[in-house]
Amino acid sequence: MPHYVKKISIVLFIICAATCLTGCDEISIFNFMDSRETTFTEMEESPYFIANNPDRYALADFYDKTSIEKLIRDNQNGDITAKFLLGLIYAELITGYEEYVDRSQGLPLVKESWKMGVIDAGYSLFTAYNWGIGTRINKPLALAYLQASAEKGYILSQKRLGFAYRGSDPRGLVEKDIQQARIWFTRAAEQGDAESASQLAGIYRKGLGVPKDERAAFEWLKRAENMPFDGRISHGGLAVYYEEGIGTEVDLVQAYKYYDLRDPAGAPDKRRLAEQMTPDQIRQAIELSRAWQEEHGIFVPSYYGLEYQPDGSFK
Repeated sequence: MPHYVKKISIVLFIICAATCLTGCDEISIFNFMDSRETTFTEMEESPYFIANNPDRYALADFYDKTSIEKLIRDNQNGDITAKFLLGLIYAELITGYEEYVDRSQGLPLVKESWKMGVIDAGYSLFTAYNWGIGTRINKPLALAYLQASAEKGYILSQKRLGFAYRGSDPRGLVEKDIQQARIWFTRAAEQGDAESASQLAGIYRKGLGVPKDERAAFEWLKRAENMPFDGRISHGGLAVYYEEGIGTEVDLVQAYKYYDLRDPAGAPDKRRLAEQMTPDQIRQAIELSRAWQEEHGIFVPSYYGLEYQPDGSFK
C-alpha cells in the first residue's frame, strides 16, 4: 500500500467517532460486548504523552514505522507505547487494521496503557465508553477518562470538554456551562490549538457568559493564526474581522490577504473587496499572502499561477 494511502487509511477513529456515531444510542451496533468494567482505572505510573497533538493523523507516523508483528513483540517485551498502539488496533479504535481486531484484548491493553502512564489512552477510553466501541456505553466512565486526561494536559481531551460544555459534540455528556467551556478551550489554546482559540473568539464576540469584547475576540484569532495546530482555521474569521472592523480597524488589504489565503482561486469575497480597492492595494495584499505562505511553509494554489519551487520559494 502506498505510503500516502496508508496515512489516509489510518484516520484515528478516536477523532472522527464523534462525527460518525453521534446518532448512535445504547442499542448501537457497537454494543455487542457485555463489559463488566464500570470503575475508573487509576493511573499508577508517571504520566507521559505519546503524541499530544490534536491532528487526526498524529499517530500515523508511529504505525508507518512499524508492523503489527513488531508491536506484538514489543508489547510482550514490556514496551508500554507498543501496548497502547496495539490496543488501539485490537479495539478497532483506529481504521486500516480490521483483520487484526481482537476485542477481547483491545480495551484491556488500552486500560493497562493508561494505568502505566499513557495519557493518550484516556481519550481513547473516553471514545470507547462514550460511543460504545467494543463495550457498552457508559457515559459517567467516559467523562471520567476525558476529564482525567484533560487535567493531565491532553489537548484533544481539553478541546472535547470545551465542546461538551458548549453544548455540542459530545452532546449530553455534561450540562451546558459556557464558563467551563471557556476554561477548557483556554487551556487547549494555550497549548497551541487554533480551533480552541477560534472558539474563544466566538465566545467573546457574542458575549457568551462573558462581557462582549470584540477586541479580545480579535486578539484570540490573531494568536490562533500562529498556533502550531492548524492555525489556518483562523483565516476566514480574520478576513471578516478586518473587513468589518471587528475588534480592530477596517483594513481591506489585510482582509483581502486572508480571503486569498482561505480561497486563492478567486472567491466572491475578494471580488467584492476588489471593487473598493486600488490595484496597488490588491498587489500589496497578494504579496502579504505570498509572504505568509513562505514564512509558514504552507502553500496554496494561486490564480496568478504561482507555484511552489524546489528551493522552497513561491514563484
